[in-house]
Amino acid sequence: MRLFALIRKELLLLLRDWHALFLLFAMPAVFILVMSLVLQNAYAVHQGASVRYYLADADASPASTALVERLAASREFTRLPSTAPTSALEALVRGDRAQFLVLIPQGFGRAMTDAHPLPLKLLSGPGVEPSVYQLFLAELRGDLAKLYLQQSLAVLAGRIPGMDAGALDLDAADKLLTTESLYQVSGRNEVPSSVQQNVPAWLLFAMFFVAIPLSTTWVQERQQGTYARLRSMALTAPSLLTGKLLPYVGINLLQVAMMLAVGVYLVPLLGGDRLTLGVSWAALCLMAAAVSFASVSYALLIANLVATGEQATIFTGAANLLMAAVGGIMVPRFLMPPLMQTLSDYSPMAWGLDGFLDVFLRQGGAAMAAPQALKLCLFGLACLTAAALRIRLGKGR
Repeated sequence: MRLFALIRKELLLLLRDWHALFLLFAMPAVFILVMSLVLQNAYAVHQGASVRYYLADADASPASTALVERLAASREFTRLPSTAPTSALEALVRGDRAQFLVLIPQGFGRAMTDAHPLPLKLLSGPGVEPSVYQLFLAELRGDLAKLYLQQSLAVLAGRIPGMDAGALDLDAADKLLTTESLYQVSGRNEVPSSVQQNVPAWLLFAMFFVAIPLSTTWVQERQQGTYARLRSMALTAPSLLTGKLLPYVGINLLQVAMMLAVGVYLVPLLGGDRLTLGVSWAALCLMAAAVSFASVSYALLIANLVATGEQATIFTGAANLLMAAVGGIMVPRFLMPPLMQTLSDYSPMAWGLDGFLDVFLRQGGAAMAAPQALKLCLFGLACLTAAALRIRLGKGR
């Protein structure tokens, strides 16, 4: 009966604290919506709308026309139509209205196979990411190489009787290569979208922020004498911790359900991609429970370390931001240098994110998610043990 009374007390305190509820539920929803939509093109280059360029062809020769057609055939890039002069196009690219401007000079096709060819010019905007620049440059170089080979063979065919330059298949390399993604949705090969990264990432970020309302209420109970009265009733450290652990774990599980619903239903309504939940509900429930237990246990430890509500807010905010930055929440781990990837292995948020990605992206079951869930549970047990020891030593008062 005492445990149920403690749980009821915590739920009543939470229901009265609308600021805490807003932090726990509205913040991750906003982050998921904003980040999923903002980064949609970065994760969806294959959709052909993420890289835009202008092209000015001053040559209008068969060679330049062939190059223009080859670029246009690429799904990864979108040419923006414009009849503006070159200076105006340069201004648009400088203002990041497009990422690139391709300038084909007059005489380009005629001089291609000469000793002194006329090179085309590629101008990139100041906001172009290095990876996007290299992607476009590789496509342009590949198209130029095919065009140069075609023009050179045409010259050679005119000198060698019986040689047919047109019989050479310049796209043979494409026929000798097939690609397949190991990420599949309903049996189809797909490419992961931004929502697959951002939903679990910002959900984890919000779940660890449960430390703010929990530690704040614990400090208030100490200051108001509630904690002393509970201790005078011979309540043990395990009872006090369990009375706070269970309701907040329930709150975190409710967070999981609502944020997954945001990814599945709300993000697509706003033009984003739909979150796919993998193939194993057991693995998803395992990760949700492990992250909830770890985050609330971590919050209980912080609540017994701080002396004021201000300390709880500052310490939790700084610690969570650090764990999120290192753990791949703000920046995906595959973009980090090797040293930072090694450091991220020590962040509980990285364990949780890897576990959720095992379920969402790698279509894993409970066995695949178990190692990350075990790390989180051990972390949670360590935090609970430290919090209980602090209470028994009389330092949690």
